[in-house]
Amino acid sequence: MFRKHLAAAVLSLPLLAGCSQQMLFNKNPMVAEATVTDRTRASEILVSLPAPVQKVPVVVYDFQDQTGQFKNNDKYTDYSSAVTKGGHAILIKALMDAGNEQWFDVAERGALKDLLQERQIVKLMRSQYYASDGVTRLPNLPPLLYGGLLLEGGIVSYDSDVVTGGAGATYLGVGGNAQYRRDVVTVYLRAVNVQTGRVQLAVNSAKTVFSTSVNATLLKYFTFDRLLQAEVGFSATEPTQLAVRQAIETAVYSMIMEGALRHLWEFQDRVAGEKAIEDYLIRRDGTASANAQNMETASAPAGNAPNHNSGGGTVLNQ
Repeated sequence: MFRKHLAAAVLSLPLLAGCSQQMLFNKNPMVAEATVTDRTRASEILVSLPAPVQKVPVVVYDFQDQTGQFKNNDKYTDYSSAVTKGGHAILIKALMDAGNEQWFDVAERGALKDLLQERQIVKLMRSQYYASDGVTRLPNLPPLLYGGLLLEGGIVSYDSDVVTGGAGATYLGVGGNAQYRRDVVTVYLRAVNVQTGRVQLAVNSAKTVFSTSVNATLLKYFTFDRLLQAEVGFSATEPTQLAVRQAIETAVYSMIMEGALRHLWEFQDRVAGEKAIEDYLIRRDGTASANAQNMETASAPAGNAPNHNSGGGTVLNQ
């Protein structure tokens, strides 16, 4: 009987440990529940863009990390990449968000092999189970969406320790220091006309990644054999993935606005479109003068606008 109770107690230990651990995390103010990703300032600008006359069909095959950069680590060798490998997914999300999902028709190309295989399975199942009597026939699968613009580019650079610095002081055993570091991630994006292969637009954007640490120390002798030593500090680093996301969203915004300046597409609401262009020129050049708009318009060669029914693109720079 004693052995049975002992076995039950031993088996219940992992469960009790798991419960106590979960209770510990639930009461920890530093632990937060999973949340929907917050909107950044770049994403708010992108979502609030006025709608176009009609959606632009686009395709994205890949958007790679082209930096070849590894994480900065002074303590040991770290072969983890400095930036995310998910640039393709971030770009697709930014295109979907543009103008509150009113700007682009995005065709799936990242998983094209899986998509084509699934369509083959659908065709096979229909031929075996719906056309076996020779009478019942289901309509053929609709054609795949194709794009008028092919979006290319990638994360081209991650520059570490562009700016570093700090300060510190100690007096009578009481002191502290603060340090900071700034990195820069850069993204390039270009829109290629599928029909001609001509690069219609090319833009770039950059985002800083800021890190800081603060430390304080206390060293105090109470008697010759009693010493008090205390240390406290914290560090904070801006998430690299968040910086990459904002850089890509800014590139999409710039692509849209540069395309509007070159009359590759038009805004549905002309007044709202002119206000959006004015805001963009202020962000890009620090001015929204009529001369700047005229220069942009005049620099666009005539007849380069792609057919919106077969695709289009836009550029953003901030």
